[in-house]
Amino acid sequence: MNSSKTFAVLFIFFFVLISSTNAHIAFVNPPFRGNDAVNSKIPPCGGSNEVNTTAITEFPLTDGQATVKVGHGTGVLLFNYAPDVNSTFQSVADNVTVDVPHDSGGKQLTASINLSKAGAKIGDQGVLQTIFIDGGVNFTYQCADLKIVDAKSANAKSASSVFGISEVAYLIIGLTSFVIANL
Repeated sequence: MNSSKTFAVLFIFFFVLISSTNAHIAFVNPPFRGNDAVNSKIPPCGGSNEVNTTAITEFPLTDGQATVKVGHGTGVLLFNYAPDVNSTFQSVADNVTVDVPHDSGGKQLTASINLSKAGAKIGDQGVLQTIFIDGGVNFTYQCADLKIVDAKSANAKSASSVFGISEVAYLIIGLTSFVIANL
């Protein structure tokens, strides 16, 4: 096998590995601040405790929607908000019951978010946290950085990202496969 094909094969395996480490939970919208699969069990943000200034998303104070992809598991998704990771997180949504079979490929779940429940105001910047409690004993954490806007402003701008991490990974895998086939 020549070095170009070897590189292409390793490249594909790398992205498959990344997508499998991203399989337990991942914010789809708003985008997550970081995905540290090794430390995903560490509160409050699964090892990604610093603000990701390139992923701050405008999010409505009320009537927001958060979507999380759950790779597998049975349990509950919680959504909380705080001004920063050193503050007390407060619930901003009803709990979402999760039942995703291990071999299903995952499922996206959406929750209605009301940041005013946690005292947020238009213009604030803060952290949306999701916690997946699998089987009542395994906790997985992830966070997203938000700038709070009024619902009309958020609807006019729509979502900040059309493509999630999974879609980008599939695109890269497809392009890599095309390159390998044409070498």
